[in-house]
Amino acid sequence: MLLSRVLCLLLFALVFSPGIAKACEPGFVDTLDIKIIDHKYRPIEGAAVNVTYQKDRTTGKGYVTTNTQYTGEDGRVEETIRNTETFESRVECGLTIRAEYDGAVVEREIQANDHANELQVRFGDAYLLSLKVVDRYGQPLANTQVRVNQMYRNTTESGYVNIIVNEGITEIAVPYKNGVITKEVEVTEDKTYTLQARVYPLHLEVVDDMGGPLDAEITVEDMEFESSEVDIEEIALQHPYVVVSYGMVERVPEINLAEQTEYIISFDITPPEITDVEVRREDGELRIFFYINDPNAYASGADLAETSISYTLEGITHTAIPYADSGGYVVDIPEPPENTLLRFTITAYDNEGNMNTVNGQYLITPEEEDGEENGEGEGDGGEEPLEESDNTCLLVGGALAAVIVVYLVWRYVKGLTEEE
Repeated sequence: MLLSRVLCLLLFALVFSPGIAKACEPGFVDTLDIKIIDHKYRPIEGAAVNVTYQKDRTTGKGYVTTNTQYTGEDGRVEETIRNTETFESRVECGLTIRAEYDGAVVEREIQANDHANELQVRFGDAYLLSLKVVDRYGQPLANTQVRVNQMYRNTTESGYVNIIVNEGITEIAVPYKNGVITKEVEVTEDKTYTLQARVYPLHLEVVDDMGGPLDAEITVEDMEFESSEVDIEEIALQHPYVVVSYGMVERVPEINLAEQTEYIISFDITPPEITDVEVRREDGELRIFFYINDPNAYASGADLAETSISYTLEGITHTAIPYADSGGYVVDIPEPPENTLLRFTITAYDNEGNMNTVNGQYLITPEEEDGEENGEGEGDGGEEPLEESDNTCLLVGGALAAVIVVYLVWRYVKGLTEEE
């Protein structure tokens, strides 16, 4: 009997006690006190928070999401939700609290009017990064805006920033002088880190392929120059962004000032040379041989893929791509008929796009026998026999010489007679 009375009293207290929350009803209103915390229950500033809940089902509004609010230094936001449903059977009491911070998202499901006064949403892999920023002399960089991942904080007078970050690689960026210092730090627990600014000199020269100075457009971060040489005494970047432009060519060199502070940027402005052009007849083909030289100190070298030979046979123009052979280049062409004049043009490029051309021609003459080519006769020691026309010329020449001799003797005798 006593036990029954105790149970009844407990039930009455649970149902009618003003301190006990009631289940949600049509048109419920609930005010949520939400706190975003890290793995040690420390408040997180700057987290984005919203709540999704049922507005109603009768009018078709369904679930809605509140506007995003951002937590302050205490990690808190307050959100009041209002349901407008009129039928109890259609009321849905589930709420979803969604928090986003430093690239991570955490959600918590609760029931309207049936939850603790403080609703904590915990980022279990979030840790405190205590960062101190100093210049190259070790002095604090005070009141300087620091970017940590995609979040911004200002340093204190002592150069400190305390910020909670999620586990993983954290990128830190600090403006310093005319650049931005960047550093990646791995965070797997609460961490203290000192970032010291460094400055480097940069010497940049622009030259042509022969090593001579070449005026170009030079950009180093937000600084612009038009010169063949740039000297910067102090730049607070290990990897500054550099662009060098000459004509239509642009260079974006990879700069690492921790390894090297002097850089030479070259542009090839001289076309390649085409030399030692030779046409040979081999095995029923014509082979055009030539060499391409790009000899200067900073030359870009021949671009075989763009080098070609165009030739005209019987009024038709053909194009062929050469291949490498014994340090030179060769194009094979089917041998044209005899007495054909082959005209050809060699067009060569280097890897910078400079072009050169050479024109040539070759007459396809009848090929002679091997013995005739070598000047070898048949049994007469290599002397070729004279033809009939050649003998006639010799006889006429001999007779004319005899007449001249007789005439000279007659003049001589006549002269002696006149003297007597």
